[in-house]
Amino acid sequence: MTKGNPTPNPNQTPPSFLGKGVGGLGSGNANPSPTPPLRGEGLQTKTGLGSCTDRWREVVAARIPATCLDALGPVRNVDGVRIHPVGETAWVCWPVGRADVVRCLLPVPGVVLFQRRRGAWFKFGSRLPSSDVPPDGEGHPLTAMLVPAKFGAAAPPTALLVPKVVSVQRGGEPKPASALVCTVRELQKWADVATTAELAAVRAVRSGERVVLMGSRLPAVPGAVRFWGKDVLVPVGFRPDPELSAVALRLACGVAENELLLLDESGAEVIPCRVFEALSRASIRLTVRDA
Repeated sequence: MTKGNPTPNPNQTPPSFLGKGVGGLGSGNANPSPTPPLRGEGLQTKTGLGSCTDRWREVVAARIPATCLDALGPVRNVDGVRIHPVGETAWVCWPVGRADVVRCLLPVPGVVLFQRRRGAWFKFGSRLPSSDVPPDGEGHPLTAMLVPAKFGAAAPPTALLVPKVVSVQRGGEPKPASALVCTVRELQKWADVATTAELAAVRAVRSGERVVLMGSRLPAVPGAVRFWGKDVLVPVGFRPDPELSAVALRLACGVAENELLLLDESGAEVIPCRVFEALSRASIRLTVRDA
């Protein structure tokens, strides 16, 4: 038996394949014709409202409950939308091709859409003419049927405004420390072992037993409370309450331009910037002796 391609029979009809579309591969049709469009779909490839298909363009009327006219609020400024009140219902008519009006009416409960074809009225999706048709006449413009509700003047609230106390609360984003508060004796223990460069890196001010230090290289003083901020000092791990900007907090507390605002759990304190001075061991010893 010889292997190879079989000799074609000229009298044999070429095979066709079921399930292939017209003009598809293996269809056996040398001159395929285009597939005709489905009935009712027109020649458009898009579907839905706004695709300009014939079935939606012919929708030019609807019957809705009279209490649902507010659904037409978004198209209140559209010319040609007319209203025909009939008892507890209302007929809405509009020009051809207004898909925006149809979109407003589709969610309305009990809405019935109508098309106008060949001089007769049809319910949307029906092939038989309908005896239920819009009333004759011009109707009323939508702007006359849909108006804003009445409103009246109201007296301002009589409740007294309660002043907000500026304080601090735990929370907020982690931020680097720019100041610390400690006692004079704790500061002296650090100053006795600190270098001259470390002393020169900070400035300090004293009020009684408390000392406030500011600088980019703060010392490690046991028991000290560290603060973050520049114009408003807040303890590390806390945030201002209310959480306003530094400018708003300074204005609320009446802080001048050359003053600092220090906030902690005990309240607010204003410190003039000019009172901060450089540190020295001699000044610290004199402070401890006077205290």
